[in-house]
Amino acid sequence: MREIHLRWTADTVANSEYGPIAKIAHNLEVVGHLDIGEKGIRQLIYPTFCEGKGPDDLNDVPFLDVESALGVGEGGYLVVWNSHPLSIAAIKFENIHILPPYTYGGEGISIKVRGVPSGISEFLKIARKLLPPDVVKVVEMESSKSIVETLLTERQIKCMKMAVTSGYYEHPKTINLRELAELMDTPRSTLQEHLSRAEVALMQWGSDQIE
Repeated sequence: MREIHLRWTADTVANSEYGPIAKIAHNLEVVGHLDIGEKGIRQLIYPTFCEGKGPDDLNDVPFLDVESALGVGEGGYLVVWNSHPLSIAAIKFENIHILPPYTYGGEGISIKVRGVPSGISEFLKIARKLLPPDVVKVVEMESSKSIVETLLTERQIKCMKMAVTSGYYEHPKTINLRELAELMDTPRSTLQEHLSRAEVALMQWGSDQIE
């Protein structure tokens, strides 16, 4: 698995087909993809408009069509159809996934794409033809197994797996700590320490993933 971060600067956007947006919105944050149809990609966006601009102005952009507004005034969301070739390619391309939220607008374009290396490579070729990105950062993704093996010791992994398969983490528990210790032929205090350290390590890692 691989992830790439693509960035187009404000100057690049201003001199591209996205240029008209720069005069309307600082950013259009795509928070979700709702549909794919003949009109393009149906997006749920959170707009940050330039002064004096609003949803109706986005209809002046050739590849955008505002379908509806969710909420009134500042802080509302919009449902829009985006028919730009780059957006369509990003969604329809096999073996990759565009990770919301991402942004496009007067301040630039910033997206994250995750997928298999071959899919990432092919999409990047198309992106460079349609609108060459200014920054391309490649991030190699570790497998879940590799992450766990980095976080925990071999003994902690063994104790955690036995605890899970034996029902120690079910609600209600189907085995208590004393019984689990006997099953593993391990002192209760030692088993408890292994599980506690493993739980703390996994919880800390999970918390770090949430920005």
